[in-house]
Amino acid sequence: MKEISCQIIRDLLPLYEDGAVSTESQELVREHLKDCPACREELRRMRIPVSLPPEDEGELWARFQARRDRQRKKRRIAMGCALSLLAALAAFCLWYTRPRAWAEITGEDAEVLFASLTMADPDWDADTAQEKLGYLHWQIKQNGPRREEAGEQLLQVLERYTFRASLNSLIPRDGISMGWRDDITAAVTWGEDGTRFFYFGETGKMISHNGWGYDIYHCDPALFDELVEIVRTYGVPEEAIG
Repeated sequence: MKEISCQIIRDLLPLYEDGAVSTESQELVREHLKDCPACREELRRMRIPVSLPPEDEGELWARFQARRDRQRKKRRIAMGCALSLLAALAAFCLWYTRPRAWAEITGEDAEVLFASLTMADPDWDADTAQEKLGYLHWQIKQNGPRREEAGEQLLQVLERYTFRASLNSLIPRDGISMGWRDDITAAVTWGEDGTRFFYFGETGKMISHNGWGYDIYHCDPALFDELVEIVRTYGVPEEAIG
């Protein structure tokens, strides 16, 4: 657990002393006080009785009470705002990274225009592959006779999976590449939004080009294997490029 700073503990001490914090916060303060003499001294000074004006001096006493109530109210409002902000941030992160269905990513009535598969030559060892950077390629062509049948199978596979967004996709990026790993490129279109490209890699990530930048999602690596099988079945192989 991350160590709580003395400043935060000292902000909590007045509420702790008044019994206005939760059980968890009380335990947090007690644990800190065990090992922090400075904060213990701060709590001791808070407990020293303050000379108060006699109650029979009504106006002076009322001003004192009002001032103390305002200070306590400000502390509670500040603490409430801080806790609300943390709760809102946590809720946003949970909502943003929740699992999403394929329809939520692409919209309704999606259609696959074409798909291509790029795979490293299995006969190369790692060093040779780095030197040659060649690859084998299969493509389901946009005007191919079996493109529609293959597209339906691809969509059926995609609809069985969920995809979890990454927080770093909040910032559009200009150049994200799957690198030289095996990957599948699928061009999908729907409605009037035009074509959208999706890249699926062995790394278990899906990268979606949204027109402004790239959205990154995490997906089950088993998805890649199913897509590979379809593209290699319906695709037209091309010669290895060196």
